[in-house]
Amino acid sequence: MKKIIFLAILVASFITNAQILLSEDFEASTSLPDSWINNDIEVAGDTWRIGSGGDHPNYQGVDTNLYLYGGMAGNYAYFDSDSDSDNSLVENVSLESPVFDCTDMNQIIVTFNTWLLTDADGMGYVEVYNGTEWVSSGLAFSSTNLRYSGEQFIDVSTQLANVSNAKIRFRWTGDWSMSWFIDNVVVQQPTGSAPEACTTPNPEDQATDVEIKSFTSTIDGNTYKYVQIGFATASTGDATITTGLTLSLNPDLSDPFIVRSNYDGSVENGPFFGKTAAEGWQANTTYYWRVNANNLVGSTDSPIWSFTTSAVDPLGTENFTIEALSVSPNPVKDVITINSPVGFDTIEVYNQLGQLVLESNSNLINNNKLDLSALNPGMYLMQINADNKSKTVKIVKE
Repeated sequence: MKKIIFLAILVASFITNAQILLSEDFEASTSLPDSWINNDIEVAGDTWRIGSGGDHPNYQGVDTNLYLYGGMAGNYAYFDSDSDSDNSLVENVSLESPVFDCTDMNQIIVTFNTWLLTDADGMGYVEVYNGTEWVSSGLAFSSTNLRYSGEQFIDVSTQLANVSNAKIRFRWTGDWSMSWFIDNVVVQQPTGSAPEACTTPNPEDQATDVEIKSFTSTIDGNTYKYVQIGFATASTGDATITTGLTLSLNPDLSDPFIVRSNYDGSVENGPFFGKTAAEGWQANTTYYWRVNANNLVGSTDSPIWSFTTSAVDPLGTENFTIEALSVSPNPVKDVITINSPVGFDTIEVYNQLGQLVLESNSNLINNNKLDLSALNPGMYLMQINADNKSKTVKIVKE
């Protein structure tokens, strides 16, 4: 939370030294501001709403993730594709800002906090009105992105320079494809200078024997590999607000396998990449990376650094621990996924009386997914056997 507060102070300092064209934090009411328009383009009865509390509706329990990781505070605007929409109809609905004037301006920056979680065909588009038509801002979120969170910065100078009747909108398309949250929308002409380059890479440049670590996600239950990557922002010059990360197997960073527009080098887990020994981070491999420092005025790249990983892969069979086994979702309606880095041998499901009610076979399992639709609602114990080890997991069938 301290990091989020610090960024908020930095943004406030830039706002003080800039010409603000539009600012909206959605705090005035529990309804959409009168000056903002909900445009149900598909005429499917879809509506952006105002929410608060910070809990993500697609996760279980109280999480306040929108505040912790999205950088939001108080009220925010959102569209819930799963719960607030007729899932038999295609969605195309936008939240459109009031008009703002960019006359005699040649640099226009848009910032906002967001959390977008999407699957299937869900898409989020940030678009601007250039006085004649809606055009892309250059930023869009797709189902291949899965999740975007934190503060976003977009330079829309090319699209909106000297436009007297400019607007911005957040347009969602999809069908039963999760949700999108927006807060703290600011459009401004900034002043100052781009930040100085980041320093102090961790791992150090050309480091060897760098550890590949693993963690089990509380969101999807999968075990992922990651490498802890950190750095320091410059202590002189105009302040850095966000940092981006690029990683590649090539010394010139061509064909990058990880590009993060919002990467905080102080986070506990580094960029995760790969769910099996054959995927993602590889042992005894040299990787190349760079960090770009951003503020409202511009961006500055660090040098290209490198490191070489150790010989140990945490998801290799020889390093497999039974704790790496997990299931999701839980509670489950029909189909549950067994997450295991080495696969599994058999699965047995017992009721609360200890009676075997289901045993894995080729008809019930497909791509590590077990069909539980034949079971009555209630609590069960699932025993998973893998690599001569077993783990029992309590599951709830809805």
